[in-house]
Amino acid sequence: MASGAPTIPPWWPQHGPIYDIDKTYAHNAAEGPFVPEGVTLPVRPPRPPKEKWIDLLGYKVASPLGVPAGPLLNSRWTTFAARAGFDIITYKTIRSQPTEGHAHPNVVYIDTRGPLSRDRLGEVLQIRKDKAPHIEDVAITNSFGMPSRDKEYLRQDIRAARDGLEEGQVLIVSVVGTPGGCNAPATHDFFQDFVDTAVFAAESGAQIIEANFSCPNVVTGEGKLYGNPDVVYKISSRIVHALPLDIPLVIKVGVFDDFATMRQVFWEAARAGVRGICGINTLSMKVVDEAGEPALGPGRVQSGICGGPIRMAALEWTRLARRIIDEEHLALTLMTCGGAMSAKHLDEFLSEGSQVAMTATGMMWDPLIAMRWHEKHQNP
Repeated sequence: MASGAPTIPPWWPQHGPIYDIDKTYAHNAAEGPFVPEGVTLPVRPPRPPKEKWIDLLGYKVASPLGVPAGPLLNSRWTTFAARAGFDIITYKTIRSQPTEGHAHPNVVYIDTRGPLSRDRLGEVLQIRKDKAPHIEDVAITNSFGMPSRDKEYLRQDIRAARDGLEEGQVLIVSVVGTPGGCNAPATHDFFQDFVDTAVFAAESGAQIIEANFSCPNVVTGEGKLYGNPDVVYKISSRIVHALPLDIPLVIKVGVFDDFATMRQVFWEAARAGVRGICGINTLSMKVVDEAGEPALGPGRVQSGICGGPIRMAALEWTRLARRIIDEEHLALTLMTCGGAMSAKHLDEFLSEGSQVAMTATGMMWDPLIAMRWHEKHQNP
């Protein structure tokens, strides 16, 4: 462990998030990440020697730190995250066709009244006008709807994202099927659209594919698949058989309704040839404004809760996932995200048995979080 006082400067609340929640998704994609004028990323602490790098699904990576699907909107963002010290980089979920996201606003601060767990999912939360003074208490709700660009843009940009990485880093591309994808005839089914999008991502430069079965912010069903073991098997097995042998498949899941279903999903995923499972996504809850109306506008009564208050749910999920993998002897790599807002929180994921510790909101509200972890763990 490193000795001496930390040298990485604080970020929040002195600086705002690198995603400007007052601007549209398109503006953030085109102009972000937003770093205050005169502020530069510190130099990354020395990496461990290569013999101490970890194996992630056949790739040697310098650390177990990653960014999950969500905040890395394009190659501008993936390159920023890589330079900020993250080594497992996930390109935001793509589709087979251009898709508009939800209208602005997409993100608002909320008051969760403490940590959130599965037994609180039926509650109604309210927006928060002031900013949380401590990074651990930052809580937001978001709803984007998984927007996606056209294939020509994605083909070039995924390659640019891959080219922006250094040795010891790896690019995951998250994909989702779209009902009626590619304006295809009825014979082109939803499952096949998942497959086609995964193959496209691999051909464009993805080193690992993530099938996103868990986005809570879509209304057409493609984001709520992870709770159905049979569907998980059918889609996953078709993707695995379509991908080159050297491109592993990871699936993204959320919090399960019960342990039995979670166990069955993990088993079916492994049977299908899935190599890793990533969770959790956000917690889907109702959020209202002062007037009791949906905080993000009509039609978005439910939205995803992110930030520090969901960490306990992520830790519980990790413990259960580790138990299932060990008891069932499943060849699955475990990847955890959800509520990690500090280097200590990332270590908690690893201590509970996850092989990869990821953060999305933590990275946006403190882009130096990975640097803090590296400084804490660098060789003396």
